[in-house]
Amino acid sequence: MAHDSTTRLPWRRKLARLAVVLAALAASACEDATPAIAQAEADAPAVPAYAAFDYQQLRRVHPTSAAAALAFLDTLSADQRAEAVLDFNDSRRSRWSNLPPSMFLDRNGVALGDLAAIQIEAAHRFLATALSADGYAMAMAVVGAEDQLAEDSFSGGLLWSSGNYWLAFFGEPSAAGEAPWGWQFGGHHLAINITVAGGRSYLSPTFVGIEPAQYTGAAGVVAPFSEHLAGGIALIDALDEAQHREALAKTRPRELATGAGKDGFVPAVEGSAIGGWNPAQQQQLIDLVALWTRMMPAESAAARLEEVRADLGETYFAWHGSASDADGIYYRVHGPRLIVEFATQGQVSADGGHYHAIYRDPTNEYGSLLRGVPPRAPAATG
Repeated sequence: MAHDSTTRLPWRRKLARLAVVLAALAASACEDATPAIAQAEADAPAVPAYAAFDYQQLRRVHPTSAAAALAFLDTLSADQRAEAVLDFNDSRRSRWSNLPPSMFLDRNGVALGDLAAIQIEAAHRFLATALSADGYAMAMAVVGAEDQLAEDSFSGGLLWSSGNYWLAFFGEPSAAGEAPWGWQFGGHHLAINITVAGGRSYLSPTFVGIEPAQYTGAAGVVAPFSEHLAGGIALIDALDEAQHREALAKTRPRELATGAGKDGFVPAVEGSAIGGWNPAQQQQLIDLVALWTRMMPAESAAARLEEVRADLGETYFAWHGSASDADGIYYRVHGPRLIVEFATQGQVSADGGHYHAIYRDPTNEYGSLLRGVPPRAPAATG
């Protein structure tokens, strides 16, 4: 069977990237590794850093995420577009990871580092339109942290780079809203999965992590998880003695119970029942969940919070660790249509630490409800 260049290109790029990984790892085993790693980094395309967009101006140009997606896709060659756009029901949609590309190379879509400057700008315009200002800032904080890690002497082997983030689409973006479509943007510490239908965005599953959790960027100190950390601590501190005792989890997962590779897994319900909390405590819980939902545009975020509020009588809050920002902590919000997890990887340190978080709607992963697909049966309960 004959194969055209559209079929061959993705594999050529993946093989080229694999060659870079292997060369860097081989070089790092030698005493004279630094020059080889430095050369690999010098050969990598530079990815421009972007300041905050003027959102009013941005939406005058592209009023919807579909319009911004189509504008980005119009900048791609036929080969690139074939790599970037997959079928809405493609099983590869669940193929994502929070690991560095050297440990998980076969990602979906086109890498920012493989694009020309005008294409990169269009990609960022799409991301800024498809997310809220908070969501775009969060994503760019994670990408920016990669450049901090890239200064490490081992960066050549791990391929830490702001260019190693991939953008993919599932289904053709429809400006008329004729059919649901989805998109995925991710790399190390990031996997945003959004489905769009009827003008609404559905954010599930989405993994966000960062290391270092605090660093100094061009605009000053960057600490995107400071509210998530402080909000969790404030919430456990707001509980009375009985509620606090109920909330304490006996154990915590090594990283996250429902992280990468855990589609369909629903952990055992544990923690304090939020339906028994007073209104002020319940509002604190809603405000905490809003730190994730606010990654979506305002109307979608508001609709999602109303669903979360409607489920409060069946929602639980679990906590593991000391109510101190000096110690490693883990918390989970678990409802019938919601799983949020936040975990520090070890203690919170002076240099910012290392955090992982996940947001899921187990009833609507990858827009399953919009496709008429019943929720996947839980792989296990624990």
